[in-house]
Amino acid sequence: MASNSDSIYNVLTFVQRHPDRVIFNPREYANTVTVGIPDSVKVSNPEIYFPSDHLSVNLLADSFVGEYGDLLNHFYELTKQSKPDFREVWVTTSHLKHQNLYLLDLSFE
Repeated sequence: MASNSDSIYNVLTFVQRHPDRVIFNPREYANTVTVGIPDSVKVSNPEIYFPSDHLSVNLLADSFVGEYGDLLNHFYELTKQSKPDFREVWVTTSHLKHQNLYLLDLSFE
């Protein structure tokens, strides 16, 4: 499953380390974080992980959430959630070609 790859981990790490190089979209929903990442950022197999002009939605595997919990907690803290935990994380990705951005949306359930 694409959402459980090293590519998604690497993109999340890039966003965490370089928040000044990405665009955080306004939070419309309490449990989500939406980020625009310049498509000049190197991503392995972007055609798989960031399909052009359509959405790819995947549930992160429990093993991914367990292994990278600290990284995901960083993004969870950016939500409007008042509950201190989550059980599932959905990731939605796309390549917004006309905006030269990769879209990354995390939904914490």
